Amino acid sequence: MRLSIITGAVLAALTGIAIAVQSTITSRVGAQIGDIRTGILTNTMGGVIAGGMMLVWLLREGPEAWKIPPVLIGATAASGLLGIMIITGISFSLQRAGVAAGLAGVIFGQLLLSAVIDSFGIGGANPIPLTLTRILGLLVTGFGVYLLLPKT
Repeated sequence: MRLSIITGAVLAALTGIAIAVQSTITSRVGAQIGDIRTGILTNTMGGVIAGGMMLVWLLREGPEAWKIPPVLIGATAASGLLGIMIITGISFSLQRAGVAAGLAGVIFGQLLLSAVIDSFGIGGANPIPLTLTRILGLLVTGFGVYLLLPKT
């Protein structure tokens, strides 16, 4: 197996750990101040931190490093809006389903749409057909989410 694939898999696992930590914090904060406020506040704080990082980068690299086509500004704005919706949804769902079931549901949703994206090659890679094996994997994952749901 290529080193880049292994590195990608390890980084993906570490990112998953970061998502679990962030989601747990988000759920706890959301229980205190509300889900929508949590989504907005989390992204605002992230924006402040990112703004500081951007400023440092600008000072080191100069404004040429941030020449970005206007269409990409719109795409990143849409991504930011989705970020608010994601944090709000995680805050809401983890308080009700628990961290394991809630994040399993998030991952299941990601896998469903990702399989469609892969099948059309929308993500930039060559299309990956939606085979019976892949559909079976999605069904097993969905059943796993069901098994993780609290039964009370």
